[in-house]
Amino acid sequence: MGEIDIRLKNFIKIDSVFAQLFNQGVFGGKCLIDPDKLQEQDSVSQETVKIAKGQLKSLERLRDVQKIAKVFGEQVNFQIILGVENQSGVNYYMPVRCMELDALTYTYQCRKISEKAKEKEKLKKYSDGVPKGAKIIPVVTLVFYYGSKVWDGPLSVYDMLDISDDVKEKMKSVIPDYPMKLIDVKHMSDKEIAEFSGDLKAFFLMLRKRYNPKQLKSIVARHRETWYTVGAIKGDKRYIEYINTVSDEELEGGVSMDATLDYIEARGKAKGRREGRQEGRREGRQEGRREGRQEGKAEGINKVNRLVVSLSEDGRTNDIIKAAKDRKYQEQLFIEYGLED
Repeated sequence: MGEIDIRLKNFIKIDSVFAQLFNQGVFGGKCLIDPDKLQEQDSVSQETVKIAKGQLKSLERLRDVQKIAKVFGEQVNFQIILGVENQSGVNYYMPVRCMELDALTYTYQCRKISEKAKEKEKLKKYSDGVPKGAKIIPVVTLVFYYGSKVWDGPLSVYDMLDISDDVKEKMKSVIPDYPMKLIDVKHMSDKEIAEFSGDLKAFFLMLRKRYNPKQLKSIVARHRETWYTVGAIKGDKRYIEYINTVSDEELEGGVSMDATLDYIEARGKAKGRREGRQEGRREGRQEGRREGRQEGKAEGINKVNRLVVSLSEDGRTNDIIKAAKDRKYQEQLFIEYGLED
């Protein structure tokens, strides 16, 4: 298990993070999972299954994180088993894997019910099934994908079936589908991220290719794992260096992500240089003013060039032309790509 796997599991295991993932990422805010009432479960599912010629085979599947929760909402109140599968790359088998994991969890519950029934002599053996009226807890698996490539894999078992779409529609009553819950971390929209808060929202924003300082300024995080995980995924130790300078007392009160950005990008140092140039101009040193203007002009040209390159990489050719004609729109793009002063 690599550093990223370990860091990410520790981050998702945080009850407030785990609860938010499902409250917003699965239930869309319609149901409430109380983070204080989550119970961590063994993430290993192992069952013995019968294969050809009467042979038995042990089938084991390991979830990344699994907890049992109580769901409260409008006219709902029930227990549920929630699992998270972390993915760094697109897995074109993922819907079937999720179905396997859920099936094993259901099988495990039935086996436990059957074993208790055998002890009470209500069943002769496990193969007799479970007592009439036995109930099992529902299971949901969420795929937490943090790869750089947009997820282009199947989102349900139906997406993998070798039959035409019109036939699928006709066969829905016969061939069951199995949809998969997915969060594509690095490709979420501003609207999607806005539904989250705290450490999870900070995590989503900091994994973006380009920062938006205005968005980060209002975000407060309280768990070191947030910085550790971002640093591991991005391969940048500065995140870990920064949070290690913050005391436990400061962290408990919450740390603004804008402070992290200051540290990472050394914005304070750049600001000091700008103030020094302004002071030199105020003092009227002609040479200083000339150098300041030249440096400012060079910085301006460099900033425009960086914007043009970024827009070209994103295929936004029309925006390059529009920005050249509209100064206000150009300033908006500087903010969007984190290029403002």
